[in-house]
Amino acid sequence: MPSALRRKAAPVTAAAALACALACAAAPPAASSSGDVRVRVGVTGGPYTASVGLVVTGPRTLFGGFYCAADGLAPTPLTALVDADEQYGLGGVRARWDAATQDFVVTEIHGDAAEGKKKWNAYVNEEKIKKGPCHTAIKGGDKIRWTLE
Repeated sequence: MPSALRRKAAPVTAAAALACALACAAAPPAASSSGDVRVRVGVTGGPYTASVGLVVTGPRTLFGGFYCAADGLAPTPLTALVDADEQYGLGGVRARWDAATQDFVVTEIHGDAAEGKKKWNAYVNEEKIKKGPCHTAIKGGDKIRWTLE
């Protein structure tokens, strides 16, 4: 009867074990996506006012299939608004694509429509954005406010 073959395991040195332990301990926690951030979102201006807790947002495709990301990588006030609506149920967000600015224009939040001279404006940390809502980068900890004015 043939004998079973046995292999000896290579000895693990203390240095190799320490290197493995340090590498495993230093590994960062997994994130949802490399561009995801957590922000606060508020909506004011019409009969509906909301302030939601932390929203996880990141660059993404919106509405008619247009990709919304500042500089192609960063989340934006609009992605934060849409994600707040999906995560907390703000009652719906509508926007139209403006070919001239190559950006979205928010037309309605929770049934409060931008009509006549009133329009939805975005603020990041209480400063009105100067670029369109898909061309303005936001970062973790920012406070995003949409106001009908």
